[in-house]
Amino acid sequence: MTREDFNRFWIINYPDTVPISHLFKHDHMDRWFRIHSLPESKRYADNDEEWSILLMRQNEIITDLFGANSKVILVTGEYNWGERTIHLVDEEEVYKKYSFSRLDNIDLYKLNPDDYDNGEVYRPAFAETVWIPNQHDKLLQEIANDNTRAFFVSFDKNIIVAPYDGGVDFVLKDSLTRDIYKNKYKDWLSIREDGL
Repeated sequence: MTREDFNRFWIINYPDTVPISHLFKHDHMDRWFRIHSLPESKRYADNDEEWSILLMRQNEIITDLFGANSKVILVTGEYNWGERTIHLVDEEEVYKKYSFSRLDNIDLYKLNPDDYDNGEVYRPAFAETVWIPNQHDKLLQEIANDNTRAFFVSFDKNIIVAPYDGGVDFVLKDSLTRDIYKNKYKDWLSIREDGL
């Protein structure tokens, strides 16, 4: 997939947002839902048993949505604002097995001047990969520890899977499909009314 292909598919499927995962829950509320990775909405795993639960939950639901051995796109990027820095994807050990292509920079100040300073940018990149259960566990653990940020997308199935430190956000093809999976995984949902 070329950069042009990615941009074309993104605009067709997600015209109301840019490829930055924390925006999805706001830009696609009608087809978004979230699961928590640990019981009682605990945010971080502290021991092997909790890591086992976290990875089991994430692998189970992601495999259910994508299907095992499905081609997906991994999207991540580089940013540096405030005290938070994510380095170039090829400098991070967890990304060495993926072959990334750069996308156009996103001007964060232009996107949201209330939250960002002039000159702050996000430098996204994508890599084609295959979703195989437990093959992306190191990356899922790094995201769960808030050491990096990345998400998976299937343009074929119109699904975004965006893990974060605490759970996973999903954007499905429509609200009906979202409701089916929300019900299926209701025991992993937040008890909050807003679903966060």
